[in-house]
Amino acid sequence: MYIPQKASSYKVKILIVGSAGSGKKSLCSKYLSGFSRSFEKTLGVDIYVKEEINDDNERITFACWVCSPEKRFQYYWHRFFRGSLGALILYDITNKNSFEQCSFWEDTIRLTISDIPIILVGNKLDMESERVINYDEAKSYSIKNDYAGYIETSVKENTNISKAFEILNEKIYEYIEESRVKLEPLYL
Repeated sequence: MYIPQKASSYKVKILIVGSAGSGKKSLCSKYLSGFSRSFEKTLGVDIYVKEEINDDNERITFACWVCSPEKRFQYYWHRFFRGSLGALILYDITNKNSFEQCSFWEDTIRLTISDIPIILVGNKLDMESERVINYDEAKSYSIKNDYAGYIETSVKENTNISKAFEILNEKIYEYIEESRVKLEPLYL
């Protein structure tokens, strides 16, 4: 017997960007336990889809777009970014260049979408002994650049993975509630 799935009440697109090796795909893979499907890299983007039920018993579909940092895909970035309601910018806490590229990613996002909430994520917390970007430096950077938050994660140890997405989802909810954006129904 076929039982149709209840349609989503909301569809939310999230960007996940950062330098090569920062752990973008690993972060989503770790969080994958709740993702319903994933799509292989096509034009420089992997898309993970997750459905959740909120406190009001509404089904919310999150589409997480993990964008390749390769310059050959740069032409497509503005297309990938359009329609996003939030973003995670990842960097590797053991790689100074990775951290320095965060401003590039923020500027690139802001050229397409000026005011969505962005969370800065310092990844690879399990490699604390090799850290080159300290917590206070990254937190100060996120405050100075008006990020919606800062969190450190470890994919290897499953530290703060769900929390990073929870924080971003809360900020997206605030963003929507403040009437900065109106969610339109999607008809297929």
